[in-house]
Amino acid sequence: MARLQAIGSDGSVTTSSSDADFGMALAGELSRLVRLALHLTRDPATAEDLAQEAVLRAWSKRRQLRDDAPIGPWLNRILVNLVIDRSRARTDVRELAVADIEARWHDDDYSVDPEKVIARAELRDELEDALVRLPAGYRTVVVLHDVVGWPVSAIADALRIGLPAAKQRLRRGRMMLVSALAEGDPKRAASLAQPMHCWQARRHISAYLDDEVDSDTRAAVEGHLAVCPTCPPLYASLVGVRSQLGGLRDPDSVVPDEIAERVAGRLGTLGRQAPTRTRR
Repeated sequence: MARLQAIGSDGSVTTSSSDADFGMALAGELSRLVRLALHLTRDPATAEDLAQEAVLRAWSKRRQLRDDAPIGPWLNRILVNLVIDRSRARTDVRELAVADIEARWHDDDYSVDPEKVIARAELRDELEDALVRLPAGYRTVVVLHDVVGWPVSAIADALRIGLPAAKQRLRRGRMMLVSALAEGDPKRAASLAQPMHCWQARRHISAYLDDEVDSDTRAAVEGHLAVCPTCPPLYASLVGVRSQLGGLRDPDSVVPDEIAERVAGRLGTLGRQAPTRTRR
């Protein structure tokens, strides 16, 4: 298999070809991958899932790592592609149309209110919401470059695209981000104005349905549902689906009496035949 290149604390470079060493190197990279995934997804649980999936995928493909190739960039590429694939699979995100945004920026009359854009960018939730609206490929480049600090060449290598393509995605991604912040979203703005934000409420909904939240959390969730324009339909759907699932439960009468009697008799026979321990 491919030899693994590792950098020691003293800066020395060592190589190994054993699966055990490869596994240890992967384990050592896990925390770094979680941090990188967190930058790209902004969700701790998702970041952990993606980092672990990247490590597992790297292990299954360890024979593909060429001799003397460093493991870091290879893992980065696997993780970034996983992030993009998962983002593309989501259907609840209203992404901006690339062609439409670029057409606006080509128009000499198009402009934005810089004070409004910067004020929204200073609000973490607003900025993250605008980032989510970027198509996955563009959002990833913007985050890796402007948040994580990767050079464009490293991004191009991770995504396996040319340097000009990576620069174009960065340029377009930044333009789309500014346009998203300039426009805003009325429903999103209404949600952000509430004491508890949507995701904070939604992550507690399941426990709330099962009456497993404390009084303060219950009050916060109910207060949010009373004023939020987007969460009540989701909550109502959860309640309705749970109710329908309860209807799948079979009543006791689903087993005929004669079958129940035979089963009970058989259990009684087995009980009488059970061996007893011999006292010593």
